[in-house]
Amino acid sequence: LKRPGPSCRIDQRPKRPMGGMRGLLPAARGCAPAPRLQLRLNQWRLCSTALRDPRQAVVKIFNTRQRPGWTVPWQMQPVESSTGSGAVIACGEARAILTAAHVVADTRFLQVQRSTDRFSGKKFRARVAAVCHDVDLALVLAEDPNALSGIAPLDLAKPGDLPLIFDKVRVVGYPVGGDAVSVTEGVVSRVEVQEYWHSLRSGLALTVDAAINSGNSGGPLLDVVTDRVVGVAFQKLVARGVELQGHAVPSPLIWRFLEEAKAALEKMPAGVAKQEPLKLQMPTLGWDYQSLEPPSLRKALGLHDSQHGILVNRLHYTGEPPAVQEGDVILNFNGLDIDDLGFCELLGRRLHFAAARDHCSVGSTVPLQVWRDGHEVHLEQVLSPTQHLVARGQYDAMPSYFTCGGLVFQALTHEYLQGWNPNERPTHLQQLFQRGHLLPERKEAVMLSQVLADDINAGCDSGWVGAPLVFGVNGGRVRDLAHLEERVQEALRSGGPDGFIRFQLEMGGGPYQVALPIDGLEEADRRIAEMYGLPSPAQQMKDARR
Repeated sequence: LKRPGPSCRIDQRPKRPMGGMRGLLPAARGCAPAPRLQLRLNQWRLCSTALRDPRQAVVKIFNTRQRPGWTVPWQMQPVESSTGSGAVIACGEARAILTAAHVVADTRFLQVQRSTDRFSGKKFRARVAAVCHDVDLALVLAEDPNALSGIAPLDLAKPGDLPLIFDKVRVVGYPVGGDAVSVTEGVVSRVEVQEYWHSLRSGLALTVDAAINSGNSGGPLLDVVTDRVVGVAFQKLVARGVELQGHAVPSPLIWRFLEEAKAALEKMPAGVAKQEPLKLQMPTLGWDYQSLEPPSLRKALGLHDSQHGILVNRLHYTGEPPAVQEGDVILNFNGLDIDDLGFCELLGRRLHFAAARDHCSVGSTVPLQVWRDGHEVHLEQVLSPTQHLVARGQYDAMPSYFTCGGLVFQALTHEYLQGWNPNERPTHLQQLFQRGHLLPERKEAVMLSQVLADDINAGCDSGWVGAPLVFGVNGGRVRDLAHLEERVQEALRSGGPDGFIRFQLEMGGGPYQVALPIDGLEEADRRIAEMYGLPSPAQQMKDARR
């Protein structure tokens, strides 16, 4: 490629240089290459002799999975099978497979298959080494150390590299419609914070118009010029009037996941690391906020014209003493000035500060600059793992439940609500999912999910009874499911105030109370477990504590 000389003339049509780099050379008289152009030309020169076909480094993943029955927590759902894609990357001296967490979630039997274009169709057993459901990433290892031999691993983009808008990218994977590896091409159309469907959590993501279909999940998003992995395909937007909006996890989150996984796996005993996958979490701020776009609101808070930020309007209990207070205005987060919509300068562009939050690790301390009572205050806050009053993203886990005299108690989760038709979900439970928040006295929303009819609970109806919420036992408040079990065991040991266990509930029409006699309760629990095919009461208590 040659730089245009002084004699180049103005042309309405951009020239097409060698290598298919259409429109990148300047057409105006005597102009020098723009910084972005020079960067791309340098990348092209460095990589042009080393480019290879990346398809051989993309594998197909076969997952035999089974999810628990969240509405009937002692039963399992039918076994299912699904497929996805993954990229072979270097992991020290070994080879590993980078993929999306939802591709390998709830796995019972996992296999990987190399590209049948270049290798045999043999499938190899594999296991999940590390997973982070919050950002939909997983690291998979083949059990046969020679399974990925002969495959040159794909290179990852640098931790701070984000593709530019209009950059060409390729999605490589195994979508439905065929068996061979597939390649689609498009451009990066957005780089912004999006909601991750897998975890219902917001995080930085790339939007591309390259086709991403079922089976592409977990496959790499490659820069056309360098063939480096700039993202991992994980979802696409499906709606009427919406086309070609696929999303990929960007390289900053990929590197953060891999570095934390490597550090944690090195500290684990070898036997433990092989048995259970390492589960990583992303941090939470511990508070809700709103924008300060209305000038009248900024004036009401006493902010100067040069001050901008977001308003803290609700705190969540995270186990750590909160550094901020309701009514504080966050002016600066971890050294980054925040505007009235919550955006800041990060990674060479303006991004929502939720992306800056995910640059921090769980347990780290971040400096904050806030506006409080007419003064600027400097604080430090410890970031806790993401948690909600109504848990969501419950993968690779069994639901906890507790039965007493045929009363089945569960903690409300998003997975439980998914067992209902969206138009038939109980209103009070849906509102808790959307608006409920953690408090020191309430860490879970415990409900009476159903009644298993028996003589000991005669008159309490049977089956689904409206899912009333449990607030107390024998007059004492209940924080979560484990606390409920403790209250019941305490009553059984002491005999209760009058020989009964009373459950204080909240029905749709108001407070409600259920009482069970302590005398004969243990025998009734054994009888009900045998009648309805439940695990033993001792096993249920163990599951509840877990």
